[in-house]
Amino acid sequence: MQYTKILQKIGLGERESVIYIDLLENRISTISDIAKRTGLHRPVIYQTLPILEESGLVSRSFKGKRIYYIAESPNKLRAIMDNLAKGFMSTINDLEELHHQKEKKPTIKILDGKKGIQFVFYDVLDTLKKWDTYYRYSARTDLEKTRSYLPSDYRELVALKEIQRCVITSETLAKTKRPRLEREIVTIPKHFDLFDDNVSKMIYGDKIAIIDYNTEMVLIVENPMLASFEEKIFKFLFKFLKEYHREMG
Repeated sequence: MQYTKILQKIGLGERESVIYIDLLENRISTISDIAKRTGLHRPVIYQTLPILEESGLVSRSFKGKRIYYIAESPNKLRAIMDNLAKGFMSTINDLEELHHQKEKKPTIKILDGKKGIQFVFYDVLDTLKKWDTYYRYSARTDLEKTRSYLPSDYRELVALKEIQRCVITSETLAKTKRPRLEREIVTIPKHFDLFDDNVSKMIYGDKIAIIDYNTEMVLIVENPMLASFEEKIFKFLFKFLKEYHREMG
């Protein structure tokens, strides 16, 4: 019984395993002999033996008009195992490709309300490792209201993880910010845009989050390529604005 279970694990059917083990134990046999010992019906044995012959585990011999079946060496199982292993690795590669294809497709979440906005801030903390950096566009206007969306322990948790922040915001909003070592701010010049849309956009890890404070709606897109693309644009604009302000004095 233990052998038949092992053989089934490497791809032999239950009936094939029973007949092969029976022939190994009893050597040369007719179909009648196999039927008597295994209790399998003769039609079943007739159907199963060709499968075993094709796999090289059983061969036949003739004595007069009678056909006898003989079990071949169990070493033949090695070839079955090798083929199974090759098929398994090929399948794994195919499944990996499917997995990567799925990873390439963006995952999109839409949240709403105060809890939805708070989810973004906690998601930043959960996604980033210690000393990681996230990038933020902040075009907020109603500061008191938007501050109320921050989780009460957010600043404490940010400090514990020592998360760094780069922020692009309006000149008006920048004046309300206290200097922090872990936060660097550059501003959009007033003559270009007031930057008062009451919207924020954050790029962190493989994610992009857009918060519309006007409607209390949140869109989170998770995708490495898109996040990397957005990060490059942010860094370019951030550097440009720093140089602009340096030149303007």
